[in-house]
Amino acid sequence: MGEAYQQHFAFLYDRLMDDMPYDKWQQFVKEAWSRYRLEPRTIVDLACGTGRHAIALAQDGYDVTGIDLSEHMLTVAQEQAELSAMAIQTAGGHIQWLQQDMREWDIARTADCVICLCDGINYLLSEQDVRAVLARTYRGLREGGLFLFDVLTAHQYETYAAGQPYTYDDDDLAYIWYSDWDAEDRIITHDLTIFLREDEASERFLRTNETHRQRAYDQHELTEWLREAGFRQVDSFADFTWQPVSAETGRMFLCAVK
Repeated sequence: MGEAYQQHFAFLYDRLMDDMPYDKWQQFVKEAWSRYRLEPRTIVDLACGTGRHAIALAQDGYDVTGIDLSEHMLTVAQEQAELSAMAIQTAGGHIQWLQQDMREWDIARTADCVICLCDGINYLLSEQDVRAVLARTYRGLREGGLFLFDVLTAHQYETYAAGQPYTYDDDDLAYIWYSDWDAEDRIITHDLTIFLREDEASERFLRTNETHRQRAYDQHELTEWLREAGFRQVDSFADFTWQPVSAETGRMFLCAVK
């Protein structure tokens, strides 16, 4: 993905993803803290994107570090955080942004909880990369800390591929989205063509193209890799619930205790 496109996409991301169930993620995280008897103060949000989860947690009074590889995503996150600065300050929260590779993330102190939501792990296309994140996160957590993340499953990617193409059409923005699922390699390729109105007074639309690739990982391999990284307890759950993972699960959540 080129830098110019990354910049366009970063500023469009929140709008395109506005119908995602962000409230369910927040609820699941807080239920997990209760379930695992964790009272966190310091939280790391890996692959934080435009910061929606990090900002919401800071508004609840937590000390949050948002980490992402994209400078443009972090620029949007910083702008959004500034709009919420008063609410964050009133709640006693704090937020900082770091441009880092999540395979090598590093902060000055150990964290109580690390999260990686909205299928950030799926963007890692190799076992080696996933293992690197798990190992680094284990080192970055305090004893008894929690690593919570979600991944989309092969079943969900098959569903995406079967339902393509997807379209969006508004007055100033439209896209066409195709998905190609490679069952052997468990990699899905999303090709998006986006049309954005140049400005409010113009009838001219700018066209940009974006390609996303994600890989599906199954419950057993992720559990094994987490345990090999050192986590003493690993649990997995289905679709924003505390129910077991099944063949029909679309989004799998993993909770790993150091």
